[in-house]
Amino acid sequence: MRVLISWLSEYVDVPISIPELSERLSMAGLAVEAVEPFGDDFVLDIELTPNRPDCMSMLGIAREVSVLLDLPLRPPKVDLREEQEEASRYISVEILDPELCPRYVARVILDVEVGPSPPWMQRRLEAAGIRAINNVVDVTNYVMLELGQPLHAFDYDRLRGGRIIVRRAMEGETLLTLDGEVRSLDPSMLVIADVERPVALAGIIGGAETEIGPSTRRVLLEAAYFHPTSIRRTSKRLGLRTEASSRFERGMDPNGPVIASARACQLLQSVARGRVLAGAVDVYPLQVSPRRIRLRPERLKRLLGVEVPGEKIEQILEKLGCAVTRGESLEVIPPTFRPDLAIEEDLIEEVARIYGYNQIPAKMPVEATTQGRRDPVLEIEDTIREILVRCGFHEVHTYTLTNPQVFQRIRVPEGDALREVVRLRNPLVEDHTILRTTLVPGLLQVLSTNAARGTKDVHIFELGKTFHPLSGEVQERRELGLAMMGELTEGNWNLRPEQVQATFYHLKGAVETLFEELGVSGYQLRRGTRPWLHPGRSAELLLDGTVIAVLGEVHPEVARHYDLPLRAYLATVDIEAILPFVSLRRAYRPIPKFPAVYRDLAVVVEEEIPSGEVEKVIAEACGSLLERIELFDLYQGPPVPEGHKSLAYTLTFRAGDRTLSSEEVEELLARARQLLTQRLNAWIRGQ
Repeated sequence: MRVLISWLSEYVDVPISIPELSERLSMAGLAVEAVEPFGDDFVLDIELTPNRPDCMSMLGIAREVSVLLDLPLRPPKVDLREEQEEASRYISVEILDPELCPRYVARVILDVEVGPSPPWMQRRLEAAGIRAINNVVDVTNYVMLELGQPLHAFDYDRLRGGRIIVRRAMEGETLLTLDGEVRSLDPSMLVIADVERPVALAGIIGGAETEIGPSTRRVLLEAAYFHPTSIRRTSKRLGLRTEASSRFERGMDPNGPVIASARACQLLQSVARGRVLAGAVDVYPLQVSPRRIRLRPERLKRLLGVEVPGEKIEQILEKLGCAVTRGESLEVIPPTFRPDLAIEEDLIEEVARIYGYNQIPAKMPVEATTQGRRDPVLEIEDTIREILVRCGFHEVHTYTLTNPQVFQRIRVPEGDALREVVRLRNPLVEDHTILRTTLVPGLLQVLSTNAARGTKDVHIFELGKTFHPLSGEVQERRELGLAMMGELTEGNWNLRPEQVQATFYHLKGAVETLFEELGVSGYQLRRGTRPWLHPGRSAELLLDGTVIAVLGEVHPEVARHYDLPLRAYLATVDIEAILPFVSLRRAYRPIPKFPAVYRDLAVVVEEEIPSGEVEKVIAEACGSLLERIELFDLYQGPPVPEGHKSLAYTLTFRAGDRTLSSEEVEELLARARQLLTQRLNAWIRGQ
């Protein structure tokens, strides 16, 4: 906000120097970025925070100065001479969307003489950075700078039907705006229309077909209150930001249109010799009720650490325009031009700001304290990072925003749960329109980007969140994704190329290592069915009937979509599903005193039976004396029958209190053979 000192002085006396004024404003939260000379005058360039739309005007800054310096405020006096003829005979207003436009005020001015505005007005507009156009348009800009309320003037004779309709744009409508651009509109945008077509983008810019020109004789003056979010969304979507939109999107005073339109009519009488018709067409279907906020002095003392006298609190709030009623606590009704005052803490901040931060002692707050600790989930995530880094992975972070086209690229079919997405109401770019439901596309894109830049050996992981619609709300789930491509280590003369390339089993080993160190056990393995993975080289890990991880080789079609030069492997782990089973505590045991006994067991089972199921049966049969099961061979072919496979295991037996005898071990093996035959219809090789 650019403030001309001589203009400011019309509303409040400034008895201190400009440097002192700048310092006082800055200490009160209105940062003065620069002081610039302007002829024999000065301009203050004030940086405002988004929550202070009331200060985007000369009167707003004057109000702050009057409060800070305890000086009387002199608002501009409106002395309007109206004709006997009623404005309602010329114009009617219909608001079809009161949520986006709660109030619209229209006035009619006849017999205006369009020409240059007076030099004093042009000078003030120039100081604020606004180009003078003609006296009618300059008056609307002048009042906007003076009172903070944007206005718009239409050439009444170019409007059709004597009627203003505030509505959403229709699909396919366009508008030629004052900057000479043809804007394509959609139903998310609010427009001002006559009976035939849009004539302005509400709160942003007017249309060229109804602009004020040299031949204009009758003017329709608009002053309205628009919903801030609607203006902000339309402004961003069109890439069009104006002085009006920058004010409306912060939140205007719903009572400002009446005062501002009257002030503009007064100036039009003076500088354009216009005749103002009686009354304003004021349509206010959705009235904004004033807030009532309870302010407790003891709460103020506890938050600020200083006791401000009750009379001083009331005095500060009343000077800010609040209505204060005294009781056990103070009931405060903020003025409608302060939308930022919504809760008790807002009022306390205002008291501190005006009372003076320098009067608040610098001391630590006296409160009950408790020893802090990290969230257990964050500790688990840090442990996961440490484990995977030791496994040779690098952490990456990908965008949580994506677009629906990624589902086609990873072959997710229509109707799949992953396609049930949370859509952004106001996406900034076309590629970021939804929240991700899986980490897979992001990881594949990292592999693709690295490969395109000549880096083919990539081993990465990401700990992130996915987002899913659930009963009208958004459910966030923690997920872990791993991706591998290329060499695990540098090749050498004694290693064949295939020996250093990442494979499905390297990825599986990393996932199993992760689960082992997290204390997650008892899971089962089965064939995977995810569409982005190779149907014959993928698997799912289940725990208590729930899929906790999916891993496998990237489907060749998906690999082509992402231009991957080598075979790639992906895994996703449902962190939310494994959290109840994670245990970071470790129970350490002494090194065994007694030797282990090793036996080999070769089992022939049907091809569809996973190795994990065989290991589960062996573990059940051998009990606590079985220390370890290790698969060391898989064989298919004669003499193994077709449709079957031979699995060979090394079993490690050990007792903690004695040396096991051969008889004990053979008894356990016999029990295992019997149970395998009964449960899995297996037969034991070598018998």
